[in-house]
Amino acid sequence: MPTLQRFHDSRVLMYHGDHPPPHVHIQLRSGRECIVHLHTLKILGAVSRHEIREPLIWITTNLNSLFKEWRRYNP
Repeated sequence: MPTLQRFHDSRVLMYHGDHPPPHVHIQLRSGRECIVHLHTLKILGAVSRHEIREPLIWITTNLNSLFKEWRRYNP
């Protein structure tokens, strides 16, 4: 599971061979995790937007690259 970006309290991950739709995982330092769908930016998981504010900004800014990575990891 490659870490795509690290932040102070979280990191953004993308798993190889993962299920559609294209998404990333955000793992918090506490161990909690959520999924963010790349097409809609819908958040699945019991986290607040405030807790994942920094990763969400990064994801939004890097959507094109994240879709490319998704296709590479999940052909």
